[in-house]
Amino acid sequence: MEAAGDEPVGAHARIRGLMSQSGRERREAAKALLQAPDPALVPGLVDALFFTARAQRGEILDVLRVLAGADAGREYYDWVALVGRRQDLRPAPGYLQWKRELLSRIDARYGNVLFPEVPVRIRLEEIVWGGVALDGIPALETPPHVAAAKAGLSDRERVLGLSVNGEHRVYPLRYLSWHEMANDKLGGQPITVSLCTLCGSGVAYSARTPGGGAYSFGTSGLLYRSNKLMYDRQTFTLWSNLTGEPVVGRLAGSPVRLGMLPVSLTTWGEWRRRHPDTTAVKLDAEYGRRWSFEYRPGAADRARAGVSFPVWQKSGALPEREEVFGLRLGTAAKAYPLEALSRAGAVNDTLDGRPIVLFADAGGAARAYERGAHTFGQTPDASALVDEGGRTWRLEEDALRPQGGGPELQPLGRLPGHVAFWFGWFGFFPHTEVWIPSPAP
Repeated sequence: MEAAGDEPVGAHARIRGLMSQSGRERREAAKALLQAPDPALVPGLVDALFFTARAQRGEILDVLRVLAGADAGREYYDWVALVGRRQDLRPAPGYLQWKRELLSRIDARYGNVLFPEVPVRIRLEEIVWGGVALDGIPALETPPHVAAAKAGLSDRERVLGLSVNGEHRVYPLRYLSWHEMANDKLGGQPITVSLCTLCGSGVAYSARTPGGGAYSFGTSGLLYRSNKLMYDRQTFTLWSNLTGEPVVGRLAGSPVRLGMLPVSLTTWGEWRRRHPDTTAVKLDAEYGRRWSFEYRPGAADRARAGVSFPVWQKSGALPEREEVFGLRLGTAAKAYPLEALSRAGAVNDTLDGRPIVLFADAGGAARAYERGAHTFGQTPDASALVDEGGRTWRLEEDALRPQGGGPELQPLGRLPGHVAFWFGWFGFFPHTEVWIPSPAP
């Protein structure tokens, strides 16, 4: 973790001339910058590219090619990816103030996020604007919920299912794909549910503060490696949707982390079968019309079709948008291709030295549990697991529980993991393992 200084803009002030409406001023600024080329200005120039009309970008591109010693083409996002790959292109002093100045043109409140000497855990130069201002995508605040019988969902609809202290609730993607965030209370605990539609990650966290209060989260409008950055309204700290870590802001310099909760991306029919007492978030169509949201399955995905943002760390091990179940234990990370996991039945594995078992149900929901000294298979009807001694274990939301048996059989706790697109998972965890199913005998 480092503090991003707020020294005078200094050399970055010279970039302003390249953003001028006057062609003469742009040419003079380019000539001055090329007389004393400084590669440390490349990140600031890339940011300026975004805020400059396409027809007036020629001089910025000319300077960028010389200072970077490379040509990423004419597109802003391609230059962001180049900066991401180039660890040698660290920004010059004053970059924080420069980025703050530019983003504040969009929303003055970004000045509360990028304040002087702000603690930073990620590269500021890889943060890009996602197209909306702070809270430009309205989070759901204690959304109304109804009993299962009144949910009005089809059995095949995808939902995020969550259980806390024995209370069950689903957040249908028909709503969450539009709002992306939900601040709620479940099982007596404050929670936040965050869906990054760009990288396909639906994650749930405990929103309890260290002092016993509750964080309230919103969409910052900023992205890092195509993953949304949430912000908390108490401190204006930016948090990673994928990891639950504070990455820019007052809390980025602290040991605070959000506790990840097990969440199931499944179908409404399968979740309701398992939890007939569940509640479901239900929003009125009129509520969505305030923001031109159409609360129908897949409508949000269709509206955002083709939208993408730069991710420079990539792997061809799997198709970019293949869904994987991502699991982290300690410093280890592993991706389990969801479709293969669904076909495999019980998967006995080890991660970070800990024996685990994974299972995907009929709705496609993957769950991971500790397995202790046991080895598991699935029952003939695939509704439960069976251990090496032939004993049945129930797949519950918080634990794998033995059905009968002696006192020596203790429940095995569930491990928090979640689904994401492969490119999104790899972009954050390039050292991840990838589970490869054993060939059929």
